[in-house]
Amino acid sequence: MPGKQPASYMTTEEIIKGCIEGKRAAQNKLYEHYHGRMLGVCLRYAGSKDEAKEIMNMGFLKVFQTISRFQDGTGNIDAWIYRVMVNTAIDYYRKELKHRYQDDIDNHYHIKDESADAVSEMRAEELLQLVQKLSPAYRTVFNLYAIDGFSHKEIAEQLGINEGTSKSNLAKAKMNLQEMIRKSETFKSTSYAG
Repeated sequence: MPGKQPASYMTTEEIIKGCIEGKRAAQNKLYEHYHGRMLGVCLRYAGSKDEAKEIMNMGFLKVFQTISRFQDGTGNIDAWIYRVMVNTAIDYYRKELKHRYQDDIDNHYHIKDESADAVSEMRAEELLQLVQKLSPAYRTVFNLYAIDGFSHKEIAEQLGINEGTSKSNLAKAKMNLQEMIRKSETFKSTSYAG
């Protein structure tokens, strides 16, 4: 029939409605559409790709369980799913990793921020690899503050720490990143010289 859309085509509204109704095809469409971007979000918070996949899958489970709360037509589904993923990463950090890195969180002294900002000059892929090497406490605060735009007060509330700890962990994350960058640049320059 002319003008008929393929059976596999679904509008965003149809996908959301299908997900609310628990239809597997709609859930698959939503997952297929967003999994690449959301894996990227989760990679920023995770220590490995496997961990990121675990966080993302938990995030999508939350999306499917709570999508009826999303008011289609009155909000942005992209932003809502993004926020669910960030919150899932925070929950993962708090529940699964916090006890292993309590020393990082309990360290309340402040470190002076470096004026040179080599981090801003790096390619995104390189920075992501270095961020993944940070401890979970530093990585989480760095992502929430530098990438997702949370204030230290909001970070403290989300993670159950005080603002001073958030500021300290951010400063330490930046210092660690700058040290990793220096080592990386030293390695690159000595590799080319040889």
